[in-house]
Amino acid sequence: MRKTLYIYLLREMLIAVPICLAGVFFVLLTGQLFQLMKILFSSSCSVWDIAEVVLLVMPRLAQFATPMAIMLGVMLVFVRLNGDNELIALRAAGTSFVEFLPPILGVLLFATVVSFINSLYIIPASNSAFEMKLRSLGRASVPTILKEGVFVSSIPKLVFFFRSVDHSDMSIKGVFIQDQRQPNEQVTISAEAAQLVVPPDSKSITFQIENGMMTRVPEHMQEAQAMSFKNYDFTISLDELLGRVETGVKKRNEMNLTELWESVKKSQGTLASYYGLELYQRLAFPSACLLLGLIGPPLGALFRQRSRLTGITIGVGIFLTYYVLMTAGRGLAESNRIPPSLAAWLPNLLCASLAVYLWWKMQTETPFIFDRLIDKVAGFCPKNSAEGKQSL
Repeated sequence: MRKTLYIYLLREMLIAVPICLAGVFFVLLTGQLFQLMKILFSSSCSVWDIAEVVLLVMPRLAQFATPMAIMLGVMLVFVRLNGDNELIALRAAGTSFVEFLPPILGVLLFATVVSFINSLYIIPASNSAFEMKLRSLGRASVPTILKEGVFVSSIPKLVFFFRSVDHSDMSIKGVFIQDQRQPNEQVTISAEAAQLVVPPDSKSITFQIENGMMTRVPEHMQEAQAMSFKNYDFTISLDELLGRVETGVKKRNEMNLTELWESVKKSQGTLASYYGLELYQRLAFPSACLLLGLIGPPLGALFRQRSRLTGITIGVGIFLTYYVLMTAGRGLAESNRIPPSLAAWLPNLLCASLAVYLWWKMQTETPFIFDRLIDKVAGFCPKNSAEGKQSL
């Protein structure tokens, strides 16, 4: 009996979870592509470049998509079982709710292990490769700023004007550059000619400017300077070209677990919290696959067929609450208001408490303290009513 039940539940979950995972992936990937659209379409990238970018963002999206997909997939299995009265039949035959736990734990532990491997090993490598790919696309987008006779302001705090451009050798005649990257100071450069140099392995591009004049004007118009030059190198980092801010030689999301731990030990104060938060979240977020997944079965067992939308709404609300708590904790930890460990693990502790409460109530068949809240949520959902809730 139990073997048949376990195989049946596993088959149901192995259908529902991949479908939910594909749906969540599609939503997150669409949002990510909208953010990258400016870079992708401002450069001469090919279809393979776009496919490579999508492939490199997949591990990072999986870190967020997997916990939500696991919870919704497992919950929908029990929503269907309850809607078709199969759950009631099993309970009437003497099957306790805890007996459903082994196959559920099997799926959740497998997803958790995969998520840990993704978080600790795959994501740092994919983030590093993603940054390199964006820099290569940045080099490909360099010709887009070499426009003749128009002011180009696509790079933040920089304005370019070129009288004529020879794209064959990247030589320029008639150069005007306005630079406002330094706070409280404006730099203006005008020159006869320039040569654009793009080293293949460098993180920057350089305008080698000849026979020009530079003016520096502070905010209060005091101590303004003007100077002429014969040769001057004007450098722009590829991060600036892409509208990004470079924070260091190797960013924390590109570090593996050992590098993060070493950075935490060597750092103090705000910098220690900066690296510590990344370290704890690398461990805490994969654990959410297990903890959020355990919330799904009892939550799905609360609703009959007509109240499926209510269960899904509450499930999505729980995940959004988890993500808001994680984001808020991240902000508080980075400002040194709370410890990084608390910021990373508090949402997981709350999920674990909720999961234990829900399983205990379903096993003991006692009323929930939030029955009235569930009825109110059901009243706002289409085709839902208080009759749709099952009191177990």
